[in-house]
Amino acid sequence: MTTQLVAVGAAAASAATFGLSTSLQHLVSSSVEDLRPDRLLVTLVRTPLWVLGAALSGAAFGLHAVALSRGSLVLVQPVIVTGVVFAVLIRSALDRRVPTRAEAGWALVTWAGLAAFLAATGPSARTAHVPSHALPTVAVLLLAAATGVLVARRRTPGTTGRGMWLGAVAGVLYGLVAVLLKLVLTTLDESGYVATLVTWPIWIMTAAGLAAVVVNQRAYQSSRLSVSMPVLNIVNVLVALVFAAVVLGELPEITPGALGVQAVGLLVIGLGVFRLAGLEEDAQEVLAPDRGRPTRREAVARAGHPGARAGCSSLPW
Repeated sequence: MTTQLVAVGAAAASAATFGLSTSLQHLVSSSVEDLRPDRLLVTLVRTPLWVLGAALSGAAFGLHAVALSRGSLVLVQPVIVTGVVFAVLIRSALDRRVPTRAEAGWALVTWAGLAAFLAATGPSARTAHVPSHALPTVAVLLLAAATGVLVARRRTPGTTGRGMWLGAVAGVLYGLVAVLLKLVLTTLDESGYVATLVTWPIWIMTAAGLAAVVVNQRAYQSSRLSVSMPVLNIVNVLVALVFAAVVLGELPEITPGALGVQAVGLLVIGLGVFRLAGLEEDAQEVLAPDRGRPTRREAVARAGHPGARAGCSSLPW
C-alpha cells in the first residue's frame, strides 16, 4: 500500500509539473507563425520561455519514471492525465486571472473521476522482463501513429479533422512513451544501466518522445485546443491501459463492481478534460484582443487561408 501511495504521489507531482510545462509551451506555440516542423522546433528552442517549459518537461518525465518504478501503468497513467487540470489552473495564474467557477468545478469533477478510478484499482502484477511480443506491439502503435500523420496531412489546416488526428497521433506517441519507459525501467532492474543502453526500448522511447513533442506543437497550431487536447489525453490513457493489459499483464481489479467504477471514473475524467479544454480556449480568446494579437479562431482561419501568409511553404502535416 505504501508503494502505491508513493507511485500516486510521484505521478501527481509529475502531472503538476507537466501542467506548468504545458502552460508555458502552449503560451509560446500558440503565438508562433505557422512553420514547417523543422523550422518550428528551431524557432521554439530560441524562445527562453519555451526552453523553460521543455526543462520542466524533463523534470516531470523524471517524476513519471519514479512513479512507474513504484506502480503499474494502470495506476499511474490516469493520474498523469490530470496534468490538464493543473495546466488550466496554472494558465489562469499566468494570465493573472482567477479561475472561473466553471473551471474550478470541472477540475473537481476530473479529480473526483480519478479518485473513483484509483479507489477501484487494486495492485497489479509487475512483469520481471520485457516480453517477446512487446516489440511487435510497439511497431503496430508506431504504424498507427504514422497512419494518423498521413491522414492529418490530407486535412485542411485549421479544421477540426486535422486537430483531432494530430491530437490522436500525439496521444498514441505519449502513451507509447509511457509504455516504453516502463519497459526501460524493467530492463534497468533486470540487467543494469549498460545493458539498458543497448536495448531497443530506450532508443524507440527517445525517438517517440521527440516525435510526440513536434506533433503536439503542430496540434496546438492546427486547430482549437478543445479539439486536440481531449483526444490526446484520452488516447494516451487508452494506449497505456491496453498495452499494460495485453503485453505486461497488468490488470486492474476484475470484478463487475470494480470494472464499473473504473469505467465511470475514466468517463468522468474524459468529460472533465474535454470541458476544461473548452473553457481554457474560451478564456484565451477573451484575453487575446487585450494583448493586441489575433484570437485563436482568427489565427486558425489565417492558417487555413492559402494567401494568408505569403512566402510560407506548405505544411507537410
